[in-house]
Amino acid sequence: MKTRLPAPTVLAVVSLVVTLGTASAPAQEKAPKPDTSDATPFAYAAPAFIKELDSRYPAQPPIPPSPRYGGVLHFPASVRTFDPTGGYRPELALVWDTLTEWEATWYFPEVQRTPMIRKTLATSWEMVNPSTWIFKLRQGVRFHNRPPVNGREMTAEDVKYSYELLKDKVSYATRAALVKTVHVIDKYTVKFELTLPDPKFYLNVVDSLSPVIVPREAVEAPGGLAENPIGTGAFMLREFVPGEGALLVRNPDYYLKDKDGRSLPYVDAVLLFFTKDPATDTALFRTKQVDLMRVATLDVLYALMKTVPDMQLYRVPSFGWGDYGVSMAVDKAPYNDVRVRQALSMAINRDVIAEVINRGDASLYGPFPWALAGYTKRADYSYASLGPNYQYNPKKARELLAAAGYPAGFEMELEWAEFQGWTFNEFVQIVARYFGDIGVRVKLKQLETSTWLNKAGGSQPFAHALAAFSPIGAGPSFMDWTYPRYHSSFPRTVNRAGINDPKLDDLLTTWRQDPGDKRGVLQRAIWDHLRANVYRITTIVPPHYRITQAYVHAAGNPYCWFPGYCSYEAKTAWMTDKAPSRKFDKFAQ
Repeated sequence: MKTRLPAPTVLAVVSLVVTLGTASAPAQEKAPKPDTSDATPFAYAAPAFIKELDSRYPAQPPIPPSPRYGGVLHFPASVRTFDPTGGYRPELALVWDTLTEWEATWYFPEVQRTPMIRKTLATSWEMVNPSTWIFKLRQGVRFHNRPPVNGREMTAEDVKYSYELLKDKVSYATRAALVKTVHVIDKYTVKFELTLPDPKFYLNVVDSLSPVIVPREAVEAPGGLAENPIGTGAFMLREFVPGEGALLVRNPDYYLKDKDGRSLPYVDAVLLFFTKDPATDTALFRTKQVDLMRVATLDVLYALMKTVPDMQLYRVPSFGWGDYGVSMAVDKAPYNDVRVRQALSMAINRDVIAEVINRGDASLYGPFPWALAGYTKRADYSYASLGPNYQYNPKKARELLAAAGYPAGFEMELEWAEFQGWTFNEFVQIVARYFGDIGVRVKLKQLETSTWLNKAGGSQPFAHALAAFSPIGAGPSFMDWTYPRYHSSFPRTVNRAGINDPKLDDLLTTWRQDPGDKRGVLQRAIWDHLRANVYRITTIVPPHYRITQAYVHAAGNPYCWFPGYCSYEAKTAWMTDKAPSRKFDKFAQ
């Protein structure tokens, strides 16, 4: 994308490699050398451009000194209830664990280039066949020592119960959609039977997008998990203040240790602020009431660099997470006409979107991550690779609308919400103007964040169009990012727009059944089909900017950042002796 910033430079494209399950890294063990014998390389989708940031904040973060125990970590959060039965939120990972996690600690610097799996509740896995997988569980893991669970051991029965409970819930359905049944083999062994073969299924149980493990007693107790938020995680919920925040304290019985055998977590407590807008987050950071946050735009980042000069920045190039786009109700008129969808896409000048949203520090974005279509060079992330439907052409857009029977345009309701880390307000204003230029009269409708999340997750319908990021995957799996997102056999909680395209289904099914030789070619064919049909209007994907106070050391990597999908990394964050002294008996002190 174009940029007016001085001295832009493009970072070299880095190739990441997906490791096999045999190359996983338990938190308490030194990370083994990754096995790349069956590797899928992929490139960062949005390398940052700015030379000043490159020199001041290295893309490879320095390894911090030995951690220190103590302190209360503050950061903003989007969660509004601690209850995973209501759907996924990243902060839930503070309380509840999944079978495995992405390794993100900086004393394993290789994770900045090579995805590695941290063994949490599961210690090993085996593919019996692509439709049958066996997982061995860690022994001796206990739920929080609170009634009605009282610290009992987590077993295979809990895994079976949790997957059956959560696999159809918002966002969890993405990861668990292929799970047909879960069988208990013995106290510490479960067998997953899948509805479809998936030779990379072990990637679909990694981190907090997959079902977390919950105890039946807490779910069935009065008030359910909202009143009994008991898990196996590194923190226990002490206080929840609706609309304001939450206080979580260290779990003294947490089972994971760091590479030197020290108990996790390092901090005594975590305090979450339920903020509503980026300005509040920024004000809290400036006054050291927030220690760590994600910054939505380059302008805000530069302003904070001036007022908090000793802050630290981690720039996370995005594989595909966090793009700006518009989902449409493609199962009804006028959006069921491909000409209308193409016209709406052509109406948008993506260069202007990038300039307004993030001063040009962004990459074009297509139907799914570039690398999954075989584009691994930054120069390929271009209009030429996307085709005419992504190029700004209002004249052709008006012609397409007229051909589709809408020479005078039509009315559209575009729903959106404020969400930490994005600037959807500015985005929808620009999009509405561009749509208006071709005769589409847009009514903007701002939603409560919780309602918007439900619509983005497919559990509530939207009337016309929804401004949101693309349905997310985690890690570099085509199955995770694309197959269930577009195949008609999956419910709205996975296939958000209700796409029903027989030709696309055939392509996806052929891809799934292929042993591997032709998958790359098929993925490009699916990309071509999607960019022609524009089932979702995608525009740009900026990098992610994670900032911390100088006294905080926090983990992260390009495919798993905190705060965000890997909020469980609060357990590996630590604070120096320069951190503010804070009490944590109650939320408000």
